[in-house]
Amino acid sequence: MLGHMTNATNSSARPLGAAPVALLPGRTERLLLPATFITSLGNGIQLVASAILVFTTAGSALSVGWLFIAASVPPALLSLVFGKVADRYDRRTLCLVADLASALAALVLPVALLLGKATTPVAYLVSFTLAAFAAVFMPASNALIKERVSPERLVRFGAHYEVSLQAGNLLSAAVGGFVIHLVGPTPLFLFNGATFLVSALAMYAIGRGPSRAGRPQPVAGGGTSTGPLMRLGLLYATCTVLTMVGNTVLIVLVYQGFHRGAGIYGLVDALAGLGFVTAAALYPRLPARFGHLRVAVVGIVGCAVIVAVQPLHLTVLLVGILFAGALVGLARVATRSLLMASVPERRAGQVFGAANAAGLGLSSVVTMLVATIADHTAIANAFYVLAAIAATIAIVTGATLRRPS
Repeated sequence: MLGHMTNATNSSARPLGAAPVALLPGRTERLLLPATFITSLGNGIQLVASAILVFTTAGSALSVGWLFIAASVPPALLSLVFGKVADRYDRRTLCLVADLASALAALVLPVALLLGKATTPVAYLVSFTLAAFAAVFMPASNALIKERVSPERLVRFGAHYEVSLQAGNLLSAAVGGFVIHLVGPTPLFLFNGATFLVSALAMYAIGRGPSRAGRPQPVAGGGTSTGPLMRLGLLYATCTVLTMVGNTVLIVLVYQGFHRGAGIYGLVDALAGLGFVTAAALYPRLPARFGHLRVAVVGIVGCAVIVAVQPLHLTVLLVGILFAGALVGLARVATRSLLMASVPERRAGQVFGAANAAGLGLSSVVTMLVATIADHTAIANAFYVLAAIAATIAIVTGATLRRPS
C-alpha cells in the first residue's frame, strides 16, 4: 500500500483526508461499516467471554495467553494464503461465506455450556475455528475496500473503518464484562452467532461489483516497492500487538494485580474504546503537516509509555487507558492510510493478509513472553516488556522510513 511512498506520504495539496464535496459515500461504504462493527463486536465478545471463562477456571495468565494464541495462530498461518485467494476470487462472496460459516461455529460453545461439557477445550476449539474464518474475512474485506471505495475517500473511509472495527473489538470487553457479571456467558455466545448473520446480510446487500475484466488494470510492470510495504506492514502489525497482548495482561492486572472483577475490566476496555474511536474519528481533521508516518510512530511510542505506567495504580490505569486507546487509534488509521493509498488493487488482499499475519504472529510470540513473565514475576514486568517491544519496533522502523509522511 505504500508503494509510491513519496506521493502517499507528502500529499499536502489539501487537508489530510479531505475529499471533494461531490464524492459522497456509496452503498459499499454505508453497508460495510455496520457489518464491520457488528462482526468485530461479536468476535470481541466471544474472545473476552471465553478469556474470562478460561481464567476463572484455570487461574493463570498463561491459560489466557493460550486462548489468545488459539485465536491468533490460524490467521497468522492462513492470512497469506487467503490474501492471495482474495486477489483471485470475488471478495464480497468470500466475506459472505466466512460470515455464514462463523455463525455456525459460534453456536458450538453455548451448546456445549448447555450440555455441561468441559468449557476450556471447547473455548479453545471455537476460538481457533472463528479465527480461521477471520483469516478469510480480513484480507477479503480490506481488498473489497480498495476495489470499491474511490481513492479520494480512502483516508476518510479508513478512519471510519477503524472506528467500526476497533470500537467493536474494544467495546466488546465492556459489554462482555458487564453482561457476564449480570447474567453469565451463555447469552453472549448466542449473540455472537447472530452478529455474523447480520454481517452476512449486509455483505449480500452490497451487491455485485464490476467484473474483474471490467475494472481498470494496472500497467504491466508497475507495482509497489516491497521494502516500504513490509516496514509499514510492521508498524500496522505493532498496533495489533498493543491491542491483543494488552488484552491478555490487562485481564491479569485487573483480576490479580488490583483484585477487581469483570465490571472493572469492562470499564477499562470501555475507556480504551472511547479513546480509540474518538481519535480515529478525528483523524481526517489532522493538519496535513503532521504526516501519516509521524502520527503512526508518535502514536505507538506514546501508547507504549502509558502502558508502562498502568500497573502503578488502578487510578493510573483508568486515566491512562483512555489516552493509550487514543494514541493507538491514531497510529492504526495512519498506518492503514499509508498502506491503502499505495498498494495496487490487484495485490490488496495479499498485502493486508501479510500485514495481518505479521500482527497476529508477532502477537502470539509476545503474548507467550509477557504471560510467562506475568506468571513467574511481578505483573508490572509484563507491561514493561510489552511497552519496550512496541516502542523499539516503532522507533527503528520509523527511522528506516526516512521520507516524511
